[in-house]
Parts: sequence; C-alpha cells; structure tokens
Amino acid sequence: MKGLAFAIAALVSSTCAQYMKRLGMPRYTSRKPVSRQEGNQTGSAWPYGPFSTRGRDIVNSRGEVVTWAGVNWPMSGETMVPEGVEWASIDQILDDVESVGFNYIRMGYAIEMVDQIYDREGEDVPLEVAMITALGFVNGTRVTNDIIRNNPSWTRETTRFEIWSDIAAAAFERGIFISPDVHVSKASWCCSHTDGNAWFGDVHFDAARWRRGLAHVAGWARAHPNNMVWLDLGGETLVGNFSAGADAIHAANPDVLILWGGMQYGQDLSALTSGANYLTAPCYKCTAIRDAARREPRVFDIDAHAWSRKLVFELHLYKMSEDQDTGTCAVIEAGLYRNGFNALGIDTPAACGNATTGGDCPRASRLTPVIFSEFGNGQDDTLWTDTLQTCLREYTVKHGVSWMVWGLAGSYRVRSGAQGVPDSWGLTNYEWNGWNHPATIEGVWKPWVKAMNPTRKS
Repeated sequence: MKGLAFAIAALVSSTCAQYMKRLGMPRYTSRKPVSRQEGNQTGSAWPYGPFSTRGRDIVNSRGEVVTWAGVNWPMSGETMVPEGVEWASIDQILDDVESVGFNYIRMGYAIEMVDQIYDREGEDVPLEVAMITALGFVNGTRVTNDIIRNNPSWTRETTRFEIWSDIAAAAFERGIFISPDVHVSKASWCCSHTDGNAWFGDVHFDAARWRRGLAHVAGWARAHPNNMVWLDLGGETLVGNFSAGADAIHAANPDVLILWGGMQYGQDLSALTSGANYLTAPCYKCTAIRDAARREPRVFDIDAHAWSRKLVFELHLYKMSEDQDTGTCAVIEAGLYRNGFNALGIDTPAACGNATTGGDCPRASRLTPVIFSEFGNGQDDTLWTDTLQTCLREYTVKHGVSWMVWGLAGSYRVRSGAQGVPDSWGLTNYEWNGWNHPATIEGVWKPWVKAMNPTRKS
C-alpha cells in the first residue's frame, strides 16, 4: 500500500504471443446482431431506467428506490469466461440464482479481456482459443466440448463478449441485473498486493489500458441497458485515476451508474465520505505526506463532476480483513460507519464513542448510496452463528443496504496455477448441479433475500 498522498491525491485531481498485434481501434462486430432490449432507458417499461442517485438512495426514472440482493459470478480467471458453464447451461445457472431470490449478479472481469481485442486488431477471442490458451490443448479442448454440449447455441468460435451478452439477455428475462466489475487487470485469481494488479502503475496495472477497458465495456453495455445499469471501477481508491475512469465510463455510456470502491481491498472510503483533507486523513498502511501540513487542503467534491448523480460507493468486508475488527456487532457497526456507511445518513453507532459528535466516526459530508459488493464465508453450518455474517444480515436489512455475496462458483477451471479447483465458499457444488450447503440456502440466504425486499421485474 503506497502513501495516502500518492494514493488519494492521485485519486481526485501480458498477453499470449498469439495476441500481440499492433494496438488499434477495435473493429469487432458480433457474429449475430445484438437486439436492443425492449423499452430500454425510456422510463416506460421495467426497470424504468436510467437509474440515478437521490441522497442515500438509488432510484429509477419514476423516483422509486431500487434495492439489490445478489451474488458474485466470477469470470476474471485466465480463461476470462464465466465459471461453471462447462458444468451447466446458463439457463440452469440463472434459474438457480433466481430460485434463491437474487436479483443481481456482479461479474468480475479482467481488463486483459479488452486488451486482447485491441491486440487482435479488434477481433474478440473465440471460446476454444480462450480455453486452450489458459488450460492447455488437452484440457482446453475437453472443457470447450463440455461448454458447447451444455450450451448448444455456442460454437468454438463464439467469443467472450458474445457469451457475456447471452448471459445478460438471459438474466434480463428473469429480472436479474448484471454488473460488470473490474476485478483485475491481468486475468488471474484476485487479489493480493504482490500479483502485479494491486496498484496503478503496477506490473500489470496500466492506467491508460484500464481507462480504455472501462470505456469499451461501458460502450458494449449500451446493448443491455435494462439490466446492466452500473459499472464498477475496480482498483484502489485513487481520486485522480478514479475520476478519470469515471469520466471514461460516463463519456461512453452516460446512463449507467458508476461504482467506486475503497482503499485496502475495498474496505475504506472514510476520507471521501467524511469530506476530510485527503492529504492528511488517516489511512491503514499509508505513508504520511511530509509536507501535507503546508499544502492547501484537498477534499473530494463529488458534485464538481458530471457524473455526480451516478456515483455509488461500494465496500467489502471479510473476517480476514487485517485492519478490521469483526469480533462483535457493536464494533462491526462502528467500523462500517467510519469506513463509508456514514454516507447513508444513519445514526452514529454507540461504539463510536460519542453519539453526538461522532467521535472517531465523523459524519458524512454528503449523502451518497453505499452498497456491500463483497463479503463471504464458507457455505457450511457456521453461517448460522458466525458473528460477522449474522451482523451483516441484521445491518443490511435494518439500513436497506444492497449486497452481493461472494460467490456463486463452487469450482474454478483454473485458479492460482491449479486446474479444477473446488471452493467451499461457493454457493454451488463442484459440479454446479446443486448447492454446496442446501440447509443454509433455505435457512439463511432465502430468508435474508426475502427480508431485503429486492426490486422485482413487474
């Protein structure tokens, strides 16, 4: 983690050889026309877009508050194709998602997915090429065959973005929203501070390519305006870079909401939501700016930007978050408030010390929507009693906080160099033909989703 000065000041103010062709403007066109969804963005049909923010809420064009309860479906691994489609059809997977009541899927992708389109002079990567490149010839061919068998409308030549488009269209039929989320720059398992994806200017994290990727996906999302209503910036909270990234998205697609994450793996937005001088604001593992006291204070002003009514903050929280105390509900609530949920305008938690002034939990300078886009736990009996999971259930329902649990995938075709990797945190089982822990699907996830009263297709 680099210094707060570099970090927040910057915030406001390798592809396989076969892909390495000259950079150019993409000239990729789909193998089939992508029809624009009926009634999109007119406000005359569900979901009554475009969406915007109003104080602490996300609202549709009719002024109705929108609430989401969903799941993360990863596609940022080396194949850059959503996990699980070799085990089940997209219809089967989406039917399972819908059966829990989820109305949102956050899909983490890699900027490399767009880089390769430019490297190939505008041509997207076909399914079989993606699989063989990541898995080797034998396993790549086998997995390609499995994918086509389960999804017979696809061929070996179907491209990554065509697959993503098909998923978005099928999700819309079920009233499920899709959120493209920049998970990493170079496709890989996320995340660590040593993977080359951690920081702007890191080995694999080129800021110009990141902005180009954001603009490309934002432009592509215009074909799915009804249920692809926001894009995630990814990365760390760096004002200069994030403002530039938000500009790139807004220029390519002014209708979509823009999701802005926090420092320390998406955990801390306190300098921004509290309106602090971000040159001197406290930050975990940040290096102090030596001359900060002599500089003019710098404060992030959302309203100075054209996308001010499109910005939504997002936070993550896990038990292994090294600088977060998750031992009691009182402490968890205080940490959430300090780290960014103060922007909802909720009362200062008692554990903050001084309920009148906020103490070490300052009040927000501006009301802004904040969601939980990542949290998770092993899918087992600990879900019934785990302190963090129990507190998050109570907190999100009480305050109407939209959320997406990590994650859907009970297995990964490749992860951290290994192939066919199981994941006990995944909602699905290894073969994607059932749930990892059916008892908590029925006893935890379904009741939690129902209590959220998420926005439904009408």
